[in-house]
Amino acid sequence: MDKVYSNRRPRVSEVSGWTRIFHHGNVDVYEADNYYDYYKVTPKDGRSKLFFGESAWMETQRFAVDNSDFSAYNIFN
Repeated sequence: MDKVYSNRRPRVSEVSGWTRIFHHGNVDVYEADNYYDYYKVTPKDGRSKLFFGESAWMETQRFAVDNSDFSAYNIFN
């Protein structure tokens, strides 16, 4: 399925699937398969958090680093 841009935050049920783009110890980072700029961060000891929009990439990194160690910066290299 091709990715599309959305002008509103998609519902989780509208996402066709999640592709894991980073994993390290305490945190997993996923990207939506059918939407641009939609990410999910799942810490080992907490609830998943969703990020959407033009600042989602930066917010995803910040949340991943806060819930892991500084190796999470590697997902953006």
